[in-house]
Amino acid sequence: MENYLKITMAFNDKFYDDHKDLNLLSQIEFCTGVFGYNNTLSVFETVYTPSLNDKLFFLKGVTIPRVKMKNLAVDYKIKTVRDINEATHIFGSNTTFDKITDFSYEYKIATEEFKAFMLLAKDYMDVFKFERIQTALEFYTLPQILTDHNTLHNVISNKDLPFDYTYDFEKYGRYSERFVLLDDDQKENYELIINKILYDESALLLHLNGDAAIEIDNEMFESLNEMFASSDRDNWTLAMEIMANCHYDKSLLYLELLFCDHSYKINDTKIKNHVNFKSLVNFLGKSHGYSTNVDNIMSSLKKHNKFTKENLDIILKLHGDVIQNQGDTTYFKVKVITVDSEVLAIMKEDYTYTMIEDPTFEVASPEIEEVVMIEEEIVPEIIKIEVQDESTNYYPF
Repeated sequence: MENYLKITMAFNDKFYDDHKDLNLLSQIEFCTGVFGYNNTLSVFETVYTPSLNDKLFFLKGVTIPRVKMKNLAVDYKIKTVRDINEATHIFGSNTTFDKITDFSYEYKIATEEFKAFMLLAKDYMDVFKFERIQTALEFYTLPQILTDHNTLHNVISNKDLPFDYTYDFEKYGRYSERFVLLDDDQKENYELIINKILYDESALLLHLNGDAAIEIDNEMFESLNEMFASSDRDNWTLAMEIMANCHYDKSLLYLELLFCDHSYKINDTKIKNHVNFKSLVNFLGKSHGYSTNVDNIMSSLKKHNKFTKENLDIILKLHGDVIQNQGDTTYFKVKVITVDSEVLAIMKEDYTYTMIEDPTFEVASPEIEEVVMIEEEIVPEIIKIEVQDESTNYYPF
């Protein structure tokens, strides 16, 4: 992010009447931000190992339930701090950037071009305000200045100005662009964290429920499915409480499958707003509505290093019909196609068509270590030497 100078200008009312008595009004401010859609805090460490006396600072957007910090406080004497300067570890989330910024659409003008305009407009401005702008420009190094539509289109490019100035829209542009603006109360924190290691809250959430937390296995998964199938909303709530307090890492696959099967009901409950459940949602990286499909599940397994044959078998057993009905997905590809059993009965033979050929993997041949052969050659020599020196009781080894 950069500290942009923003200058807006307007005509005095009298100029609008006769286009003669010009007095330019101006306003100046500094805005910290960046053009576009860039998330400058997008890289977070995903592994955190608790250590004795760690001090944790939580950025905006973190939904860590403070009550769950008690286990870490007891085991490691870890505590949270309000002063970021005291922190040993700083945690954020995928919503942190949106929480500390806003956005608007800003116009911009080349700095050198604006300086040229100012020199011509000097005699039509308040002396104090002119000098204030000149002082700001003296130490300003960015190639563009922010402004607004009125300044660019109605003032700077106005053809009725009492001095000869023409703004080149073709060269410098005439349209506004999306500008991400850092909140004023976050500027100090941002300067401190921009070059520090930041941790994703999911790295901490893994340690909060503890190893004693329940693991959602296949049996528990079936029970939770029955709860969601109930017409009693209290059962939905209970199921979501179990999900929020389970062992996230060990239960990852079944958590994703529950969101895949019951996202509508989950989104239609009040408990979704509880801090415990929000922590689970943030850990899994769910967006609004919690919509989850087989590719989302696979992406989650990939992120948490859980690509195993067993997990893939479970996904395909429960949702293989998606691929059967719709074909390839990002992660799953249809390799072989056959025909309906009725067709096979008519053909009186089996039939398959291969869409994707088996990949070939080169297996390196094991290298024969020369040291083995060398040892075989020198053993007789060792024996020979020992026999030769037996009479003198001298053993070189």
